Amino acid sequence: MVKLGLISDSHFNSFWVEQYLQRANREKYDAVFFMGDGDSDARWLERRLDMPLIWVAGNCDHFAKHQREAIASFEGHRILAVHGDRFDVRWGMDRLSYYAEEKGAEIALFGHTHHAYVGYSGRTLMINPGALNEGRCGELLLDGKRAVPYLLDLKEDE
Repeated sequence: MVKLGLISDSHFNSFWVEQYLQRANREKYDAVFFMGDGDSDARWLERRLDMPLIWVAGNCDHFAKHQREAIASFEGHRILAVHGDRFDVRWGMDRLSYYAEEKGAEIALFGHTHHAYVGYSGRTLMINPGALNEGRCGELLLDGKRAVPYLLDLKEDE
């Protein structure tokens, strides 16, 4: 079983970034995915997390010279991580789900909208953990057959 942390859209809110760091290290995730909009937060977390951070730049990471998408595999599940702006996720999931299928990914992680979401578009499991700058995050549990997402509110950890 693999346990992944999911965050996006921290927008340089140091309070929630620090709260998330404590949670991630306590939960001992196998890795954390960060779907953009807070590149300096990502670099800060990368130095302090006790696990790998897989991150992409978002539309508000104006000067970030970092990748805009990442693909990783855990427990036989192929995962695509993007910010979501380039796929117009505010208006629907189809473009992102088609792109994930083209990349051979069964799971697409994204941010951008600030609204937490879990659902399917076609055969692709779509997950947006919500905005970390509002205390929202997620987890994804994987085994060889199942992918089980959870949407979390850090305010409930306090």
